[in-house]
Amino acid sequence: MHKKVNAFKNLVIPLVFTFLLFFSNSAAQTSGKISGRVVDENGQPLISANVLLMGTNQGAATDLNGYYTIVNVRAGKYSLKFGFIGYQTKIIKNVRVNGDRTTQINVQLNPEVIQSQEVVVVAKKPLVEFNSTSSVSTITEDDIKKLPIQSLNEIVNLQAGVVDGHFRGGRLGEVQFQVDGVTVNNPYNNSSTLQLDRSVLQEVQVISGTFDAKYGQAMSGVVNAILKTGTDKFAWSGEVYSGNYFTTDTNRYPHNNKIRPSDIQNYQLTVSGPVLIPATTFFLSGRRFISDGYLYGVRKFLPTDKNDFEKRIFNPTGDNKLVPMQTRREWSGQFKITNHAFKNINMSYQAIYNDIRGTRYNNAFRINPDGINSQKTISLTHGLDFTQTLSQNMFYKLSIRQNYFKYSDYKYPSIYDPRYIIDGQPKSDANFEDGAIVKG
Repeated sequence: MHKKVNAFKNLVIPLVFTFLLFFSNSAAQTSGKISGRVVDENGQPLISANVLLMGTNQGAATDLNGYYTIVNVRAGKYSLKFGFIGYQTKIIKNVRVNGDRTTQINVQLNPEVIQSQEVVVVAKKPLVEFNSTSSVSTITEDDIKKLPIQSLNEIVNLQAGVVDGHFRGGRLGEVQFQVDGVTVNNPYNNSSTLQLDRSVLQEVQVISGTFDAKYGQAMSGVVNAILKTGTDKFAWSGEVYSGNYFTTDTNRYPHNNKIRPSDIQNYQLTVSGPVLIPATTFFLSGRRFISDGYLYGVRKFLPTDKNDFEKRIFNPTGDNKLVPMQTRREWSGQFKITNHAFKNINMSYQAIYNDIRGTRYNNAFRINPDGINSQKTISLTHGLDFTQTLSQNMFYKLSIRQNYFKYSDYKYPSIYDPRYIIDGQPKSDANFEDGAIVKG
């Protein structure tokens, strides 16, 4: 069986255009909004007080009533600086901005009698968010570092109401997956095109109920992954580990009572920083993952063995070696380059690639493991983002994406391969080895 999904064939590039216009009461799924009020010690509004999002070129000034708004703030953790002539400067650290959410920061500034240092305050997230009308779980970068997980799928499965990717009992194809606000569901079975490692995740939003109408394809839930971007200073990180599955319960899990430390291998490297072009940063991450799983077969028979099923005479020619039957070999990576050289304009290009190959365990082939199929998935999502902030209360974002997805499931790539005829179809005997397949 060979399935390939590539819209408009291979000669036409399938493009997904998303043009979103946002006003003060709305924000993109990849960005949020900061708003609040600045007052003096008597509770009176401070007009035209400066509010600066440190480390960025974003900011705002308070209006006649002391209110301010900063739109199009990418999800993450920031420091806010408040200043007004004749008043003490105040910095609010650890301000967490979530995608598609408004963060409220209200500040009181005291008169500055003599010159003094800035006042630093650490922001805390409220226990109850009264402006939230959906069942949303937001997992930040700090949370991801603490969780015993490795991929986006594992993060989603940890959320309430989600079991093996099923949201509240719904089907797998009823969940809409988004990366930076753009849908990445493949048209074959409507599952996610991409597998994302935790090293590239800035924030993950899992919506399991009462989601907005803008999620048109969603029926059971929505998963929105917001990916990391480059940093102004050069930085790198890496992760290497290995291991295997071990148990002494050989009745339920045979062949797992030996330690094989190379059965699971993971190599991951992330690099980010500035480039030679002014006001431009890059982010690059790559991962190699190898797993032999914990389900094995014994090569007693080969697919080409000649057996007499009428007389129940079986002629195994295998080498009786242990063969892993639930394998995974993965190459994955992300590249992103971002430019904000022009005032109020942000441009970026991003590419995410997956090459995943493996096998699914089939108990019927446990003594003829060379007869099982192998699965291959190649996916690529890449495109451009252009965001312009028009005023303090309005901005627009244009996204252009190509989603490529190819999935195959077969033993030999060509249906004309002569080994299909030589091996023949799978055959077994109900009274031999509990009906295990011994040929084909």
